[in-house]
Parts: sequence; C-alpha cells; structure tokens
Amino acid sequence: MPNAPDLMQQVENMAVAAALERDADRGRLLEILLEVRDAKGGVGISKQGLMQVAERLHLFPAEAYEVATAFPAVNYAAAAPYATERCGDLVCALMHGTDAGVGVCRNRCDGARTEPDPRGFAAYRAAGGYQVLDRLRAYPGERTSLLERIATHQAVGRAGVGFPVAEKWRQAMAVGRTPVIIVNGDEGELAVFKDRFILESDPHGVVEAALVAARITSADKIFFYVRDDYAPIHAIVRRAMKDVVEAGFTDGITLELRRSGGAFICGEETALIASLEGRPARPVERPPFPTTRGYLGRPTILHNVETYFRLRAAWSTISTPEVPVSSLLDAGVVLFSVSGRVQAPGPKPVRDLARLSDLVEAAGGLVGGVELGGMVIGGSSGTIVSAADCQRPLADLKREGLRLGTGGAIVFGADDDRRVIASRMAAYLARESCGQCGPCRVGTGKARDVLAAPGTLDTALIEDLSTVMTEASLCALGRNAGRFLSRLSPLLASQDA
Repeated sequence: MPNAPDLMQQVENMAVAAALERDADRGRLLEILLEVRDAKGGVGISKQGLMQVAERLHLFPAEAYEVATAFPAVNYAAAAPYATERCGDLVCALMHGTDAGVGVCRNRCDGARTEPDPRGFAAYRAAGGYQVLDRLRAYPGERTSLLERIATHQAVGRAGVGFPVAEKWRQAMAVGRTPVIIVNGDEGELAVFKDRFILESDPHGVVEAALVAARITSADKIFFYVRDDYAPIHAIVRRAMKDVVEAGFTDGITLELRRSGGAFICGEETALIASLEGRPARPVERPPFPTTRGYLGRPTILHNVETYFRLRAAWSTISTPEVPVSSLLDAGVVLFSVSGRVQAPGPKPVRDLARLSDLVEAAGGLVGGVELGGMVIGGSSGTIVSAADCQRPLADLKREGLRLGTGGAIVFGADDDRRVIASRMAAYLARESCGQCGPCRVGTGKARDVLAAPGTLDTALIEDLSTVMTEASLCALGRNAGRFLSRLSPLLASQDA
C-alpha cells in the first residue's frame, strides 16, 4: 500500500493530467493550478507537478513559478490546505480580537450567512428579462440607439473611478478589432462584498448586461472573473451561463468562468488581464488602455459586477419584491458593505444617505457597550473618518474630498486605537503590493513599520512616503496608498491630543 506522500503525488499526477487534457492553453495556467489544488484537498501543487505543467504548456520553469507564487490561492508547494478563515485583517481584529487567525477571509466580514437563493432563469425571464437581447438579435441596427440610451442614462463604473460606461465601449469599438468583455467579480478589496451579494441574488441581471455589452460592441468572448473562495458563486454563475447558452442567447459569443487567485492587485484591470493570459498579476503602464489594447492585444471592456447589474436601469425596470437587489436599479440607491462593530453587518442598499452615521442604523446599530469612534470609508487605502465627521452631512464631506470608493464602511468604536487601525490598513497594502515598482514595494512596507512602531509617530516620514508613493507608483494601489497616508497625520494627532 502506498504511503501518504506517494498517494498525494498520485493524486497530483492525475489532477495535472486531467486539467491539461481539458484545455492545455497557457492562458488557463492559473485555473489549472487551482484545479490541481482542489483535487489535492487544498494543498498546493508541488515543484514536480509545476514542472510537468510548464513542460506541457511550453513555458520556461521560471514563467510557471512566477504565476504559482504570485497568487496566494495557488498555495504553491504548501504542506497544509489553503486556509480561508480568520485572516487577522482589520475587520477580523475588530470582530474576533487582535490574535485572529492567518487565513485569507478578507471580505467575509459580514458574519454568518444563509445559503444563497438566486432568482433563476425562468423567474427572471417571466419578469421581462432578456427582452432587450431578443430585440438586438431581431434588429441589430438598434445597437446604436441602445448605446445612446446608456450614455443618456449617465451609467458610470462602480469600481470607484466613475468613468462613463458608454465612453469606454465607444473607445473599444473604435479600434476596429473584435473586443473582449470581462465581468470582474474578484472583489478583493478589504471588507467589500457587494458584488457577491448581487450574484447571489440576481445573477441573470449581470449575465444579461454582459451579453448586451457583447452585442453592442460585437465582442465574441465574455469572461466572468470570480473570486476563488466564492465557491457558491461559481455554481450560480455556471448555472446562469448554461441557461443562456441553452436559450440561444449566446450564438457567436463564448462564455467562460475563470477564478482569481486571491491577489488584491487584480483590482487593477491590466493586472487582472495578465492573470487571464497566464501571466503574473502585475500592472503595466497606461496608455495604451485596455479599451485599446487589452486581453491578447484586443480591445477589452472591463467592469465590475455592480456596474453591469445597474446597466439594466437604462433599458428596463425589471424587479420583483422578493429580489433584494432590485432597488439598485434606482440611481438614488447606493450599495454599502458595512462591517465592524455593528449588530448586523452585511450589504446595505441605502437611499439618499444623509450622514455616514446612518449606516450604523442600517446595520442594526452598534454592538453592546460600544460608542461610535468612526469609520473606515473606501477600503484598504480609504479614509479614516472620525465620529464627529460621521455625524456631518455627507455632501459636505464629499465636497471636502471624501471618496466612497467601492462602498466599504468599517465601523470602529471609541476605544479602538486609530493608529492601530491605520497600521493594519498599511499592513494589508504592504502584503498585497505586487512588488513591481519600488515606490509601492518599499513605501507600503515602510509605512506599515512606521505606523506599528511604538512612540511618537514620525509624521515627516509619513508625509515623505505619501509624496513619493502618490507621484511615482506605477498603479493605483501605490498611488492610493500614498493618498491614504496623506490623510493620516491630522487624524492621528487629534486622537493623541
């Protein structure tokens, strides 16, 4: 009888062979490595197995190694299964204590949850879903007028920048090559889980919008790029993809689900595209922008899940009371991911938010015995907002430069140390830096160490780091980390006063 290591090696050999048999495409390298990890019960591929994959895909060993080590979810050469609980990041520390574990549950920050119950194809179709696709297939000439409706509706991206959707599509169409559509459901931002909420509730609302984008722009490929540890979502999206294929809505368009590898940097679109091409997730200089030269050199349109979902408001009012995300089709509703020291953390659609403190009430109020200390707004490189500012009109805060980003709101108490909170945010950014450029690689690590050091904060060094990172980093991770540092000194000084 073979011993345990020999048996595990046999399992790996079979998994490698099966994954390569399905599709030996270099672009699927990350997916192949994740499939092998799954077959081994969460234990990552070995060096021997990686060399087999590299040989079959005609890659240099260093190329395969770069990808295997760039994505934490691959769990390369690890002896233990990939951990997904108690990450020890900011929200875990607030909810579970400072000694929370070392997994990677980054945005499972809303506590216990029920089994997803998504609206199925039949119910969505009965409510009027896919009618716009019916018209586009029957009358292709309506593509131009529908694009104008999207522009008139002023649909913008919901990933934090707010770039006009129609303009992005027009840029891709102007290139003269067949575009690619990407639905970004990676959602790696700290304590943000709104895209998961949408896909769990109404996946066909996203699939329909992606197909509309493909029909209008004449794209022939749609990628659904979903977080690796969103296992229930994978099944939901695959079911929705199967539904539309069987219904005949995808003729001439290929749909493919790809899993991400747990790298926050894939929130940057060129890094995400690199992972789809079987390369390490590293940003590249822009221009050219992905709309001009993206996936495999083709014009590429990339939006997050919420952006696609909200597009339906431009051409329909499909909604039923039992679908919890229906209100998002109203432009006045903002979807927040609320976590931290609140009674009922979770995704909260909020209409006409007047003050940030209203988010606490939307999340069931503060946990027992806690007085509001403030909030972290906008994720890992967001803004730490004091309790006093949380009570001020949100319109005033936004005029003063507050960005809501992707809608993350981490609530902390009056007894929570803001410097510790800032230190954990900096540690997150340091861990997630791809390391490609010096300002971000060195700056995030130095900021983490300075904020964690005892004694008086070296504000001059913080300001220097902020300037260098903001002005010289290659991508938004480093630049936003620099802006995060620039907002810290007065806030921490007010706490120490």
